[in-house]
Amino acid sequence: MLSGEEIIDIKQKLVSHIETTFPPEQILSAKSQIESMDSEQLEKFLEKNNILVNDKEEDSKCVFCAIASEKIKSVKIGENEKAIAVLEINPISKGHSIVVPKEHLDEAPKEAMHLAKEISKKIKEKFSPKEVEISESKLFGHAIINILPVYKDENLNSEKQHATIEELEKTKEEFQKEEEKEEEVIPVEEVEKFLWLPKRIP
Repeated sequence: MLSGEEIIDIKQKLVSHIETTFPPEQILSAKSQIESMDSEQLEKFLEKNNILVNDKEEDSKCVFCAIASEKIKSVKIGENEKAIAVLEINPISKGHSIVVPKEHLDEAPKEAMHLAKEISKKIKEKFSPKEVEISESKLFGHAIINILPVYKDENLNSEKQHATIEELEKTKEEFQKEEEKEEEVIPVEEVEKFLWLPKRIP
């Protein structure tokens, strides 16, 4: 049985997926259907659509496996051999990200934590939060790592805001933008010190 937190999270991710992939005329009806489901209906829907099947089955899949295999659209900001980092589709603050192990694991491998620390460092450089909190959790039996920039007093229980893929792509652009280095202008006098010029004969 899904927990309350899992129900909210999976519904948010399904709605985001609907908004980015469904034809416009079907979006409202599909969203309404997802939002009206109770826990049992949602679980049956997930099993039927092969998004979340019984853990006893070897080919067990979950929404995070689908994100890791890029079957669900997300905005990727980092990757290594064991995990990917994506911007949270329902961020609490700007730059809120999650690191998802590529395998369905109970605990995040050390490579996933290494990636989380790299992303955290870059978030500090790019967005200047007061701090960046890194915390491990598990949803649908899949370990994930939350990377939460704190600008005021945000925490993982703070209200989430829905972000469109376009908005997340803009955040990604800011995150990945390289700092432009100003060209150093060397005074002429300094240049002349290193140049040997013949004296002009009148």
